Amino acid sequence: MSRLHRTVAAVVFGVLAGASAATARAQVTGMPLFTNPRFSSGFRVQADIGQPTDQGTQPGNLTVYQGGVTLAIGPIGIGANVGALRNSISSLKQCQSGVITSCNPQTKATGSGLVQLKLMGGGLNPLSLSLFGGASMDVSAFDVAKYSYHPTTAADSAFVRAFKDSIGVKELTIPVGAAIGVHIPLLFTSLNVWGAPRYTFHKFSNCAASNSTLCSQTKGSFRWAAGVDIPIFSIISIRGAYDSGKIGDQTVSYWGVGASIGLGGMR
Repeated sequence: MSRLHRTVAAVVFGVLAGASAATARAQVTGMPLFTNPRFSSGFRVQADIGQPTDQGTQPGNLTVYQGGVTLAIGPIGIGANVGALRNSISSLKQCQSGVITSCNPQTKATGSGLVQLKLMGGGLNPLSLSLFGGASMDVSAFDVAKYSYHPTTAADSAFVRAFKDSIGVKELTIPVGAAIGVHIPLLFTSLNVWGAPRYTFHKFSNCAASNSTLCSQTKGSFRWAAGVDIPIFSIISIRGAYDSGKIGDQTVSYWGVGASIGLGGMR
């Protein structure tokens, strides 16, 4: 590993460790964490759809829509996404319009970020290896509504207080891991197949005094993802992934598919 790689790795994971004091969720629930380690300098725009595997393939209330961009410069790739449940999108619109009593405390959108450091791969080398880390933050319906809604009655004020209390506890999750991939040339295109184990740190914050024990604990869980990317004329790319692991005491799995357009960048 070169001095540049060692320096960047230290900065990347130092920033991620420092982010543990923030309020965030590291992955959009219902969407795999895409970490294809084969990328090159460039910029891409992507859109994805995903949901838990036990919900089948038909879109429903647990279907997640996600959109974002990626930028890669040399061995460093940076991605940013915003995702939300399908039924959350309409609820967020209602909250933004000021109908706060129509807001569900569980309604949220999630902004997430991912940093990858490529250690090897690209060009004629069919194998790719990267380290990655990420963090993200939930924006609840109340976060959207509170800037445009002003209670005018005692009942409205009481509702706002109860609403705020119901979403008081925040969860921080930060995944760190490694991704390995192989490039398989085909007749008219190619396949980039990858797999990525990761460990996710969970930390709660903003707990009420009656529940302070929750915020004093730091937990962790192991998850993994595997996926495939199919570039088309180096501009358009189609991707899919499967993500599985523990959430609490249960094993929860997601599938996701998407497409991107651009030159280079992370797919």
